Amino acid sequence: MPLSPLTFTGISSFSDDFQVILDRSVSIASLPARALEQEQAGLMTRKMAAAELRSAVADLAAALRQLGQLARGGAMQATSSSYAVQATAGPGALPGLYRITNITSLASQAVARTAAGYADPDTATVSGGSGEVELVVGGEAHTISLAPGEDNLEGLRDAINAGGYGVTAAILDAGESAGANRYYLSITANETGARTIELRSVPGDANSNLLTVVSPGSDAAFELNGVAMTSPVNTITGAIAGVTLELKATTAPGAGVDINVRPGASGVAGAVQNFVKAYNTLVDKLDRQTGKDGGPLAGDSIVIDLKAALREITGYRTDGARGSLFEIGVSIGTDGVMSFDPGVLQSIPPAELPGVFTLLGDGSSGLSGLENRLNAFSDPLTGSLASFIQNLDRTDQRLAEQITAIYARVDAARQTLVARLQAADTLLARLEGQKNMLNAAIESLTTVAFGKRSQS
Repeated sequence: MPLSPLTFTGISSFSDDFQVILDRSVSIASLPARALEQEQAGLMTRKMAAAELRSAVADLAAALRQLGQLARGGAMQATSSSYAVQATAGPGALPGLYRITNITSLASQAVARTAAGYADPDTATVSGGSGEVELVVGGEAHTISLAPGEDNLEGLRDAINAGGYGVTAAILDAGESAGANRYYLSITANETGARTIELRSVPGDANSNLLTVVSPGSDAAFELNGVAMTSPVNTITGAIAGVTLELKATTAPGAGVDINVRPGASGVAGAVQNFVKAYNTLVDKLDRQTGKDGGPLAGDSIVIDLKAALREITGYRTDGARGSLFEIGVSIGTDGVMSFDPGVLQSIPPAELPGVFTLLGDGSSGLSGLENRLNAFSDPLTGSLASFIQNLDRTDQRLAEQITAIYARVDAARQTLVARLQAADTLLARLEGQKNMLNAAIESLTTVAFGKRSQS
C-alpha cells in the first residue's frame, strides 16, 4: 500500500527545498511498486471476468442437466378427464392410466361455536368463575387460564389465537334481532380433516362443553383403481408416484375420473427455453472477451476452448427424426444469438417424441451428456476456470508481498533521508544565525567608524 505523505518540518530557509527533495526521492523510489500495483489491478479485472465466465458456464451446465432429467423421466404430463380432479406430473412419474371413482367427500375444516350466546363480548364470564377453561382439539387438551378482566369472550378469543393450538377463534354478532345474548364464540380448525373441538368450562369435565358442532370436519374419501383411500387434505401426493392430485369436487356414484400420465412436449419447452437463455448469456460474455477491443481475457486459451465447447453443443445431432436442435425449434442467428420457438416443439406428433428425448439424452448420452464437457471448466474445485482464478490469486499474493517489501524499503530510505535533511537543515540554520550575527557586527563597526549605517 502507498506510503502516507510526510511533511518535512525544518527551521532553515531551505525547508521547502528539502520537502521537494524528499517528495521526489520517495516518488522515484516508489515507481517499481506503482508498476506492480497497476499489474495487480489488471489481475483483479481478469479475475472478475473469469468468475463471471465460470458462473455463466455453470448455469449452462445446469440447463443441460435439467434437459437430461426431463429425458430420463420422459417429460411426463398428467391430464384429467374431469374438473373434479386436477393432476400434475413431477419427477418420478411413470406413464399409465389411473381411474378415480366414488369421491364421496372432500377434506374440510372442523367448525364449532358456543351453544349459547352472551350478552356482551367483554364482561360476561365464560369460565363459570374459576378463571380456567379447557380447549380440546382432536383429543388433545389444553388448559387456558384467564386473568381477571380476561374471563370473557374477547379474552378467551385472544388466548386461543395466541396459544398455537391449531385453531382460530372469532366472535360472532347475531345482531339486535337475536335478543340480549347476541354474541357467540366461533372456533375453526386451521387444517382440514375430521377432528373434534370442545371448550370445557370445567377442565376435565366433558359434560361442561360449551360448544356445539357446526361442522365436524372431514377427510377426503375416494377410490383409486378400486382401492379405497382417505386423506386429511385435498392435495394428495403419495397415491400415484410422481403425480400430485388435487381433489376439487365429489362425484356421482359410479362416475369416474381418468388420469392419464404420458410423455409430453410441454414439459420440455420450459427447460429448452432455460437452456437457450443460459447459452446466450455465456455467448455474450465470451464475445466481450474477443477481438481487438476484447476484455481482459482476450486472447486467453480458455476463451477459445469455451467457444469450441459451444460449437459442440450447437452442432450436436443424433440419427433419425428430431435429431438436432434446429428440428425442435432452436435456431441461431448470424450474430450467434440462439432463439427458440416453443410452438415447433409443442406441435411435434407423439410418435416423434422419443426422438426428442434421444436428442436430449439422459445425462450420460445425448445433448445433456455434454454437461461434463462444461463441468471441466466450471467445477469449483477441479475446473479449469477455478484453476485459472487460483493462479491469479497466487500471482496477486506474490505481487502484494513484493509491493509491501518495496514500500518497506522506501520507508526505511525515507527515514534515513529525513534524518540527513534534518541534520543539514540544523547546520544551515546555525550558519544562517552566524551570518546574521556577522552582518550585525559589521553594521555596528560601520556606524562607529563612519557615523552612519552601511547602504549596502
